Amino acid sequence: MKNLLFIIICVFLSSCNIFDTSPEDEVKPEDIEDLAEMNRSFAWDIFKEEIDAEQTKNVLISPLSIQTALSMALNGANGMTLEEMQEVLHCNPCDLSALNIQQQKLILSLTKQSGHPEIRMANAYFYDPNRMALKTPFQQVLNEYYDCSFKKDDFNNEQKALDNINSWVSNSTKGKIDKILDEIGPLDVAFLINALYFKSDWAEGFAPEISHLAPFTLSNGSTVSVMYVSGDRNVPYAVTSDFEMVDIPFRDSTYSLSLIRAAGNGSLNLLNRETYESLLGKLSYNRLFLTFPRLKLSYENDLIASLKLLGMQAAFDGGKADFKAMGTSSNNIYISQIKHKAVLEVDEKGAEGAAVTSIGFSNTAMPQSMMFNKPFVLVLRHIESNAILFMGYVRNPKED
Repeated sequence: MKNLLFIIICVFLSSCNIFDTSPEDEVKPEDIEDLAEMNRSFAWDIFKEEIDAEQTKNVLISPLSIQTALSMALNGANGMTLEEMQEVLHCNPCDLSALNIQQQKLILSLTKQSGHPEIRMANAYFYDPNRMALKTPFQQVLNEYYDCSFKKDDFNNEQKALDNINSWVSNSTKGKIDKILDEIGPLDVAFLINALYFKSDWAEGFAPEISHLAPFTLSNGSTVSVMYVSGDRNVPYAVTSDFEMVDIPFRDSTYSLSLIRAAGNGSLNLLNRETYESLLGKLSYNRLFLTFPRLKLSYENDLIASLKLLGMQAAFDGGKADFKAMGTSSNNIYISQIKHKAVLEVDEKGAEGAAVTSIGFSNTAMPQSMMFNKPFVLVLRHIESNAILFMGYVRNPKED
């Protein structure tokens, strides 16, 4: 059997936008409403599977990156393989042409430049023409709607091919991820790579001189000493009997970073899409003394197990997978690996996201305080569409 490997790389850094936009490219919210809805549903599905599989470690994923890579792959799938992938992506039934157009518009909407934030998507398809014959329509669609570059390589010259792929990864991520592959097997025929880059300052930075060490309580009741960022802010937040959430704005009123913790002795296990969106609806601007840990998160995993649990089966079965719309080989092509990498840093200056500016009216009473000193969930979202770029479950902020 021949293998098709999808490699999804999520890294956050400053970068220019590869999708040039002009006034006629202006995207309206209704143009991407269906795809953004799919993104939110898929985000919570895959996030739940990943945190259930990793009971003790921090989890960080980019639903947008995974969704984009799988959407590209849809264009090479047929039959049951296509139907299961569409079902997992909450796109069944859906018209692939319409999906590709919405995907292009969503990327344009998320990456349009205004100086801040800086965000970019990059896609590449590495393949060995001696191991597979690529279908022209598949290449044309990915070129047109995903700006995907196609790169031929000789996989029999393994080290050279590895160097080419890993060099592209390193250059595309400005060294944030220096490599993604350690080996290329004799049955590997292609690597589809999606990379997402994002960086932004807070709308209002936090003073480093008041950052301080304090305990963070782990799930098992033990504590670790971590550095906290603090500030008296006028920000959107919500408090219910089950959860406390703050939505920290970035510059330019485009993105925000939500931090959610269980209230009292409650549990984050109750957090799902419905409760999260209910919290979004309860957000209101008010004065808050906010304290949260500096974060330097990294995560790497193969997503096949989670996707199988969500119902995507045929694509990983060498006897059942149907990717003939993508290309052909001496044997059947199937997906043997989906690698996902993500890194995220949050500090006094900012994080990855965009911004909102607000004018707050406060009284002189001591403001409510919110300290994220026990496990919490983070969500980095595009405010207009509510599309989720990154999701994290922070069990121990001291872990790299």
